[in-house]
Amino acid sequence: MESPDSFFQQKRPWSKYKDLILDYYLVPYLQKVKLLRRPIVVVDCFAGPGRFDDGLPGSPLIIAEKLRPLCEGGARVLGLYIEKKAQRYKQLVRNTEGSPIPVKTRHGEFRDHVDEVADLAKTCTVFIYADPFKPSDILFDDLRVVYDRTKSGSSIETLINFMSFGFVRAVSGLRSRIVTDGVVREDHELTARWDNVAGGTYWHNIVFGASGSEDDKADQLAASYSENLARWFKWRLWCPIREKYADKNPKYHLVFGSPSEHAVDLMNRAMVKARRKFIEDGFIKGFLFPNQPEKEVFNLEEVIKLVLATAGVTNKVSWRKLRLCTTMAKPGTYTDSEFNRAIKEAIRSGRLGSDCPGKKIEDNAAVWPLR
Repeated sequence: MESPDSFFQQKRPWSKYKDLILDYYLVPYLQKVKLLRRPIVVVDCFAGPGRFDDGLPGSPLIIAEKLRPLCEGGARVLGLYIEKKAQRYKQLVRNTEGSPIPVKTRHGEFRDHVDEVADLAKTCTVFIYADPFKPSDILFDDLRVVYDRTKSGSSIETLINFMSFGFVRAVSGLRSRIVTDGVVREDHELTARWDNVAGGTYWHNIVFGASGSEDDKADQLAASYSENLARWFKWRLWCPIREKYADKNPKYHLVFGSPSEHAVDLMNRAMVKARRKFIEDGFIKGFLFPNQPEKEVFNLEEVIKLVLATAGVTNKVSWRKLRLCTTMAKPGTYTDSEFNRAIKEAIRSGRLGSDCPGKKIEDNAAVWPLR
């Protein structure tokens, strides 16, 4: 594994992909939350130096640039950037001097500053970005004291780089030490350590109890990690980040949680937009004819299948909830307008029932599977 210091020498393709999602989401998110008329705080738990050696901006500078228009418009905003390594922290301070927004930098482990973030969440809207360098850098409950504020109505969202593939590789290498006769030793200190990273024992069966590729296991881990966030966030999405499209294994997954259903469409659009930019750069841009894989070409019937599969579980619900649930089942693949189109076509073709006459889907219209 490369060192964190060499990582910041040049922004890698997967970092650009990940940063696109952060970039694309912050714009509509900030426009929404400014209507709450509360101070807005964006926390970067693993801020790094702020800028890569090749000159490209890191997440602190991306965050600052997105907060700038609100700050110039009179909104109260703050970028709170945390970095534990002394040399990178010095660079962070230097690279954020003269920031267009108010900035606070903190030196040390991010978990040493969660109480400060929790206090801010009492009166501020808080967005938490956690992008660790290795899986064990962040434990599932590290931000519990902040997330618990959602139970009293605080506006908190989180975007986490869950290093799913690194997790699979790390615990797979422990098999001889923690698995006996096919059963994971739950009393082993190494098992407990990784339980704390995952926030539960679900990974035991995913990694050791089921067949499948490392890619499949990474996806299952990300989905389960996302589901685990349901104790604080009703609405959750996740998507894999790869260096190249042809790569079988992801570098990691981004996992998103929000208490607001409106965030689902916004984050999903960001994930879809970044994915399609990734596809465009690899298969369309610079080519005489597009040559993207067939599954990356929009196919209405495939979207309808996803909608119907979800409807078979949700039964009779509002069309909006059906769309949101379908999005959570297949995040980062189709936009809300594409899911709406599929729902309308399913109604028109007699595969979904609806209590709304005509072609327009009214806000409170219910839909249900017919076959």
